[in-house]
Amino acid sequence: MGITVIVTSYNDHRIEDTLKSLSLQTIIPQEILVADGGTAWDIKSICDRYNARLEIIKGNVSKTRSVAISLAIGDIMAFIDTDEIAPQEWLSILTKPILSGEADFTGGPTKHQPAKSQAELYVDMLEDNLYETLVKRDIRYLPMGNSAWSRKVFDQVGTFDASFVASEDYDINIRALKAGFTGKFLPNAWVYHDHSEINNPGKLFKKRYRYLRATALLYIEKSALVDRLSIGRRKMVKHPYAIIEAMLKPVAFMDAVLRGYL
Repeated sequence: MGITVIVTSYNDHRIEDTLKSLSLQTIIPQEILVADGGTAWDIKSICDRYNARLEIIKGNVSKTRSVAISLAIGDIMAFIDTDEIAPQEWLSILTKPILSGEADFTGGPTKHQPAKSQAELYVDMLEDNLYETLVKRDIRYLPMGNSAWSRKVFDQVGTFDASFVASEDYDINIRALKAGFTGKFLPNAWVYHDHSEINNPGKLFKKRYRYLRATALLYIEKSALVDRLSIGRRKMVKHPYAIIEAMLKPVAFMDAVLRGYL
């Protein structure tokens, strides 16, 4: 079975490190497909350097990934983002259960380099908390970045809803599981995830507020997702910024309510 690695990209120079790590894998994918949302600079020269196929697919992440799936030639599709770097054994570990018939989709956690700011540290802690308290015990919460999928899953349940601006990965996970497919969390299939661009409180809370608002708006507009997705209980991250985020949640929710009815 051939493997396509799909790299979602947009204006991120770190893509070179991602592609370099893919070129060093112990198993070579059939293709590396860079699904780019319209990067302003010359990304093609970097893709050419690592024999990666570049496709310009403008739109949100849901649309970009859905089109990329339709263009991919592999029977298995692995997903990685430009702020992630894969160890040499990553693709082998990630795809082995699919190749053996043990699972239909898989995913692994992330690791981080020492944080250079408190904002970066907080995002790292949020992500660690997600994998430790949710994903490890419930595969529904698996993020799409650092995952692998058998094509037959998308053939049967479809791809991503392009109207989703958040939680599109939760939705596809749930649809796959409801259709009878099996997902497996692989602790050893980790990647380095770089959050260094979030280096001050302003950037952090702008991003977190957009996420909170988008998620709330999604729940308001797509009540069917709420019926399918029971929110798991997560331990609160022990960081002062967690208190600020808790204060932002009701504001983001009210903002979403107003946007939903305008």
